[in-house]
Amino acid sequence: MHLAAKDFLVALLIGAEVFAVASLWPLSEWAASAPRRVGLVVALAVILACVALCTLGVAPPLVRVGSWRWVLGQAFGWSPLLLFMALPAAVCVASAQSLARAGVRSRAARTTALVVSLMAVLVAPLATILSGCGLSGACS
Repeated sequence: MHLAAKDFLVALLIGAEVFAVASLWPLSEWAASAPRRVGLVVALAVILACVALCTLGVAPPLVRVGSWRWVLGQAFGWSPLLLFMALPAAVCVASAQSLARAGVRSRAARTTALVVSLMAVLVAPLATILSGCGLSGACS
């Protein structure tokens, strides 16, 4: 890939991450305001997919052409990047919804959800590299 194209791609990814962080407070307010079953289910599915991809990244490599990990790596392609970009939002929604269902005040639930999702922002780039590396078989 050309150097300018790489720089442009990195700039787009940084912009998307900044937008994701900026949208966390309104998202936490939305999630903590009322119980939303569909929002919680989607958020938990994204978190589960991210954990599954990281587990595949840590598992011993079984990458030969035609193996299930090779097929999985080819099928997912850019999905680890997209899933881990959505991870902070999913963590925000899941934590705000679970705290609101537990009876925590709305403002405390929003603040806690924001703090937890900011931690997910720090973890997401490393988890993306781990899962992508594991799916491609380059981590061995």
